[in-house]
Amino acid sequence: MADAGTIRVYDPTGHPYVEEHNLARRPESLAGLRPGILENRKANARLLMESVVEAMRSRVELGELTIESKPVAGPPSRATMRSLTEHCDFVLVGSCD
Repeated sequence: MADAGTIRVYDPTGHPYVEEHNLARRPESLAGLRPGILENRKANARLLMESVVEAMRSRVELGELTIESKPVAGPPSRATMRSLTEHCDFVLVGSCD
C-alpha cells in the first residue's frame, strides 16, 4: 500500500494491434460479384448498407449477400473476417448513428 502522500499514476493507453494488408484490386465490373456487409450494430447501420446493396442491384446483377457484425468498439473477429473473405467479392463497411 502506498503512503498517504504518494500518488500513483497509471497509463490508460492500450497497445494497438496493427495488421498491414495490400489494397484489393478494383474489379472492372460488379456484375455477378457477391456483396458483403460488415455492420457495427449501431442503429440503422445494417438498414443503410442493405439499402445501398439494393440500389446497386437495380443497376447490376449481384450474387448472394452475406451480412456479418462486429462490436461497436473494436475489430471484427477472425471468424467474421474468414466468413467475409470466403463468401464475398466485395464488402461494404459502415457505421450509422
